[in-house]
Amino acid sequence: MNRRQTIISAVQSAAAFLLAFAFFNFLYPYHVHYQEQMQLFRFGADYFRESVAVPGGLGGWIGGFLVQFFYHAPVGALILGILLVLIQLLTWKNIENGSFATYPLSFLPAVAMFLFLCDENALVTAAIAIIASLTLAFILMKIRRTGIRSIITIMLMPVMYLLFGSISILVPVIVAIRSFMREEDKKNILIFSIAAVVMATAIPLIARAYSPYPLERLAFGVHYHRYHNAIPLLAWISVLMVPSAMLLATAFRKDRMVAASLALAILPAACLTPVFADMEKERLFGYDFMTRMGQWNKILATSDKDSPDSPIAVECTNLALAKTAHMSSDMFSFFQNGPAGLIPEFTRDHFSPVPTGTVYYHLGMINTAQTFFFEAQEGIPDFQKSARLTQALAKTNLINGDYEVARKYVGALKQTLFYREWAKETERLINNPELIEKVPEYAYLRSVRIKDHDFMFSQEEMDSMLGLMYVENEANVMAMDYLLAWCLLRKDLPRFFECHKLLKKGYDARHYQEAVVLYWALTHDGPEGMPGFITRNVASEFTRFISSFQSGRDEASMQKEFGDTYWFYYYYRFK
Repeated sequence: MNRRQTIISAVQSAAAFLLAFAFFNFLYPYHVHYQEQMQLFRFGADYFRESVAVPGGLGGWIGGFLVQFFYHAPVGALILGILLVLIQLLTWKNIENGSFATYPLSFLPAVAMFLFLCDENALVTAAIAIIASLTLAFILMKIRRTGIRSIITIMLMPVMYLLFGSISILVPVIVAIRSFMREEDKKNILIFSIAAVVMATAIPLIARAYSPYPLERLAFGVHYHRYHNAIPLLAWISVLMVPSAMLLATAFRKDRMVAASLALAILPAACLTPVFADMEKERLFGYDFMTRMGQWNKILATSDKDSPDSPIAVECTNLALAKTAHMSSDMFSFFQNGPAGLIPEFTRDHFSPVPTGTVYYHLGMINTAQTFFFEAQEGIPDFQKSARLTQALAKTNLINGDYEVARKYVGALKQTLFYREWAKETERLINNPELIEKVPEYAYLRSVRIKDHDFMFSQEEMDSMLGLMYVENEANVMAMDYLLAWCLLRKDLPRFFECHKLLKKGYDARHYQEAVVLYWALTHDGPEGMPGFITRNVASEFTRFISSFQSGRDEASMQKEFGDTYWFYYYYRFK
C-alpha cells in the first residue's frame, strides 16, 4: 500500500476502535459493570495456580485481570476496544500479501467477536485466545524453512491448548493456509495438516483423562462462556472468520474491490448489532447497578423517562421511592405489577436474587438478605465468586456480629485491586467492634434488624414480618412503607386500613388518602365518620374518578387522567 492508502487504513482501524469504545461506554456500560461483578480476581500465587491448572487457564487468568478494571465502565470499554482492534490488526498481519482492497476483510473476525461480547455471559478469554493465536502464527511464519516451522507448530499445539484453550487450533490453520499461499513444499504442508488435525483431535481426549470437565467443554473451550453447557458459537465464528478473511483476500486484490470489501465488513456489524445487543437486559443491569451504588434519584429519573415494566426494574424503582421518602406519595406514578414488583419471590439464578437481597438489606432483614446474596454467589454458572457479593456477605456478617465469617470474606477482598481499601477499613472494624456503631449505615441496620429467632421467614406472611419490624422499632419507617405498599399492591384494603392506624407520622400521604377513601366507599354507605385527614381535593378527585368509571370510559382515557392514583391501579392493574 502507498502512504495515502496506509493512512486511510489506519483511519478505518481508529474509527472501529472509537465505535467499539462508544458502544460499550455509552450504550452498553452496565453490561461492562456486570462482567466485573461476576468474578473475584485476586492477586497471589495460590489464585494464579488455581487459574492455570485447567486448559486455557492462562487466558482465563489474563481475562480476569483485565475484567477487574471493568469496575469503571470507560476503562472497560477502552480495554474491549483495544482487544477488538488487536484482533483486526493481527488478522491483517496474517493475510498473505494483503492489499488496500483486502484491508476491510481483516475486520470480519473482530466484528464476530464484538457480537459475541454483547452477550453478558461471554468472557473476554475468547478474544485473548484469538489474539495469542494470531500473534504466534505471525511469529511462526517468520521461520522460512517449512519443515522446521511445521515441527515447531505441532510441538506448540499442546502448550497453546493448555495456556489458551481450544481456540489455539487457529495457529496451525493459519500456518497451513499461509504456507499453501506461498506455494511452498506441498508434500510437507499436507503432512503437517494431517498431523495438526490428529493433534487437535487427540489433545482434548488426552486432557479429558486429567481434567474434571466433559469432553464437549474441553473441545469448545472452558473459559469462553460463563455457562458450561453452552457452545460459544459466535466465538468460534470469529475464529472461522480469520481463515475466511485470508481466503477471501485472494478474490479482493484489486483496488476497485475496496467498496465490496468494506460492505462485507460493515454490513454484518450494522445489521446484527441490534439482534445480539440485548438492550432490555442492559436496562435491568442499569437498575441493578444504580441500586448497588445508591443512586436513588437517578433510578427515579430513569423510570420517569422510560416506565419500567419488569419485576426487577419495578422492584428497584420502589426501593428508590422508599429511600427518598416518596413511596407513599408517588408510588402509583410508576407502573406497578403487584407484590412481585415490591419484593419478588426467590428465583434460583445468579442475578435476580441480588436486587431482592438488596431490598431486604435496606429493610433490616439482614439474615434474609444474606441468604439471597449467598445463593446468588453459589449460583454463578462458571463457579466463580463475585466481588460484589463477597463484599455484601462481609457486610451482613459484620452487622450480625459474625466477625470471623466476615473476616474470611474481607481476607479475599484484600487481595483485589478495587476492593482492597474497603477491605482494610472493614478489617479494622472487625478488630475493633466498638467502632462499628460509628458507621451510620451499620449502626442503623443493627438497630432495626430482626434476628432469625424472632420469626420464621415466609413470603406469604410478609405483612406480618414487616409489621413486627415496625412495631419493635418505629425508626424503621421503610418497613412501614413496605407493609402498607404490600397491602395496597395486593388490594387488601381491610389489612391496609388496620395497619395504617399504626402510623404516627406521614399518615396523610396522598396514596394513603386515596386508599382510605376507596376503602370507606366500599365498606360504608356514606362519608360520615371518614377519617379527618382526607383533604377536600382527594375527596373531589375520587368523586370524579368513580363518576368516570361508572360511565364506562375506556381504560386509555382513564389512565391519562387518573393513571397516577391508587384508584386506577385498584380497578385496572394486577387483575
